[in-house]
Amino acid sequence: MSVSRPIAAPSADLPSLAVRWEGLVVSLDATTLNTLIRNAVRRVEEVEEFLLEPENGRLGLTIRVKKGITFRFRSHLKALRFKDGFLGFTIADASIFGVLPIPNWVIQRIVDRALRDRAIFYPEDRVLVIDLRRLLPPELSLEVSEVVCELGELKLLFGPGQYRVDKLLADMGKDPFEGE
Repeated sequence: MSVSRPIAAPSADLPSLAVRWEGLVVSLDATTLNTLIRNAVRRVEEVEEFLLEPENGRLGLTIRVKKGITFRFRSHLKALRFKDGFLGFTIADASIFGVLPIPNWVIQRIVDRALRDRAIFYPEDRVLVIDLRRLLPPELSLEVSEVVCELGELKLLFGPGQYRVDKLLADMGKDPFEGE
């Protein structure tokens, strides 16, 4: 005969009703990255090509823009951060032919058209912050501890995180079609 034991209440150190982890690695290959970004910028008629290249420890960026004439600029993204549903990064070394700096209006135009109401561009620091809260549930808590770009992949290494299950538990057993 087994004896059931009462479930101990969570301590102050451990949050209750949460699934937690100590580390998580999410890998995105170049094909997936480029498919996502091309779909995001498809409404920007000035952008003819957009290519992300995760190699040699950097996330390279090549954009071909047509504004009267067609020109290509290259850059790389650095200082990628993810917190509270926002993805932020700095656009570094953006130049045409490796010499002429890219005007901020080009980046602002892409942000305004492709990421309307979902991103903010800070031109003085060339920082772009994308709001991913519409895509990610508010119950999810993540923080990027490191970003690795190698072998054609972007790897996001997350530190400790959690997913609160209180909303999931509250919705269990409810009829999803109730009220229709």
